[in-house]
Amino acid sequence: MARKKLALAATGKDEMAFKSWAVNSVGLENARQWTSGKNLLEHLVEVSNNGRDCIEKLIIFSHAWPYDSNGNRGGVKIGGPDLNGFYLKKQLYDHDDARYLSDLARLIRNGEVQFCEDSEIIFTGCRVASSDFPKELVKLTKSTVIAANGSSFPKPGSPPGDTTGEWVSGVNMWEEQQANKQGLYVGWLKYQYNPNTQQVTEEKVGNPTKHGSVFDIW
Repeated sequence: MARKKLALAATGKDEMAFKSWAVNSVGLENARQWTSGKNLLEHLVEVSNNGRDCIEKLIIFSHAWPYDSNGNRGGVKIGGPDLNGFYLKKQLYDHDDARYLSDLARLIRNGEVQFCEDSEIIFTGCRVASSDFPKELVKLTKSTVIAANGSSFPKPGSPPGDTTGEWVSGVNMWEEQQANKQGLYVGWLKYQYNPNTQQVTEEKVGNPTKHGSVFDIW
């Protein structure tokens, strides 16, 4: 069984940046673009070789969510209307090409998608951790999942995070800045499955900054 790496770059707004980061993270041969939740899952099936190989590292470059004190619907989306991404649960006006964790669960049960035992999934979209999506994904895949609880972007500097792989999760806009002052954690979070307790653990990761943390995506 071959162990595969895969980076998926969302199309639409900022797609050239996403594509460049995907190539930088895993190499051109392991980078793909995704156009919808349906297409994202198709890539997982292809790379898994219908269960004959396993995914050891998956990085999803995409847009996600603005700050909301109530959290968000969970998942990721391409650059454009929030209708056809890969989500925690279905909503009324989703496009037919949207997909959900329940769809991934079916593919895993059928042996069409397989993650390696020690696999890692990283999301670069803003505030992917501000919902139950990462925890439910961990339960489903038993992978380690890493996601931002704040605004996510490559670390500025020379050389920049686009080159070094260092990614910032921090504050953006006034409301989130005020929430951070009141104790909201806006850095990176790591989720892991504990087979002994059958629970998902949550851990703050990365190098702390004044408002957030920096994590090495690659």
